[in-house]
Amino acid sequence: MSAKKCIVLDLDNTLWGGIVGEDGFEGIKLSSSGPGAGFIAFQQALLDLYNKGVILVINSRNNYDDAIKVIKTHPNMILRENNFAAVRINWNDKVSNLKELAREINIGLESTVFLDDDPTNRALVKAILPEVETPEMPPDPSDYVKFLIGLPYFDLTTLTDEDKMRGNLYVTERLRRESEKLFNNQQDFLKSLGLELQIFTDDPSQLARLAQLTSKTNQFNFNKHELSEKDIADFINNKDYQVFYGRLTDCFGDYGIISFAIVKKDAELWQIDQFLMSCRAIGRGAEEAFLATIAKVARENQSKNLLITFVQTEKNKPAKDFLEKYFKENPAPIDNIVNSPHWIAVNFLPNKNGKI
Repeated sequence: MSAKKCIVLDLDNTLWGGIVGEDGFEGIKLSSSGPGAGFIAFQQALLDLYNKGVILVINSRNNYDDAIKVIKTHPNMILRENNFAAVRINWNDKVSNLKELAREINIGLESTVFLDDDPTNRALVKAILPEVETPEMPPDPSDYVKFLIGLPYFDLTTLTDEDKMRGNLYVTERLRRESEKLFNNQQDFLKSLGLELQIFTDDPSQLARLAQLTSKTNQFNFNKHELSEKDIADFINNKDYQVFYGRLTDCFGDYGIISFAIVKKDAELWQIDQFLMSCRAIGRGAEEAFLATIAKVARENQSKNLLITFVQTEKNKPAKDFLEKYFKENPAPIDNIVNSPHWIAVNFLPNKNGKI
C-alpha cells in the first residue's frame, strides 16, 4: 500500500458532534468532557499528524457561514482555518468536491484518505473514486483516535524537515493563491512575495532531503536518476564535481529545500549532470535564479560553456520546456545563460570544505 499525503475531512459528526446547521453554534458537541470529548481528542490527533507533514482539507456539505464560524471562533476547536490547505464547504456532492480539492492542491486522488461519518457519502466515494482510500469510521466518536492511529497509510518513520513542514506548506500556498487575486499581473504579485533563494554548495548537512528530491521529483527533473545519501556525499567529496542546492522563502513562509544540481567541472566546460526542482516552487523564478547562480560560479572559475544533461521521460515536460527556452544550444556559452529574476534575492553561501 502506497503512503498517503492528505486527509479529507467531513465536519458534522466528524470534527464535532451534531449538525451545526440544525443544532446551532452553541448546540454542537465539542467539549473537554462528555460526548464532545471524543471529537476534541480526534482533532488533537489530526493536529499531531499535521505537525508531521500530513495535509488536511475539508469536504463538507454544509452552510458555509455556520461551519466556518465554528472553525474560526469556537473556543474548543483544536484545528483552525490555517491548518487546512483547502476548504470545500458547500452543497455539492462529495465526489465533485474531492476532485476539485485534489486539483487545487495539486496532488493525486490516490494520495488521499477520506474520513466521513456518513456511510452514504463513503459508499459514493468508494464507488466513483476507488483510488481514494475510504476507511469505515467507528460509530462511537470515543473510538475515533484509536481508529486514526491505527490507519496504515502514513509513513512517518523517516521524516525530513520538508516532510514535517508539508501540511504548513500547503496552507501557505493557499494564502499565496488568495493574495495573487489582488494583483493585476503576475510580476507585481511575484515582487510582493519578497522571495529569497539561499544557495548552498558542497554542504553535506542535508543529504537526506537531497536524496529524497532525486527519488520524488519527476516534472522538473532533467535526468531522473535516484541517488542515495552516500552517492551525493561522494560527489561532494570529489574535487571534479560541485553540488548545489537551494532553499526558498517568501513573506508567507519557508518552501524548504527545493532545488538540487550536480555539476562536473572541466577546464572550459561545466556539465550539469543533475538539475531538478520541487514542483511546488516552479513558476516563481527560482529555477532561473538557481541556474543563473550556477552559471555565475562557473564563470568565476574561468569556464566558458555550460552543458546540461537532459533525458526525456513521460513526466518531465516542464524541464524540457525550460531547456528549450534557455538553452538555444547545448552546450551554451555561459554569457548567454538566463539572468536571475530581479524579484528574487539570491544569497549564495560559500561551501564549507574549500573546494572552490
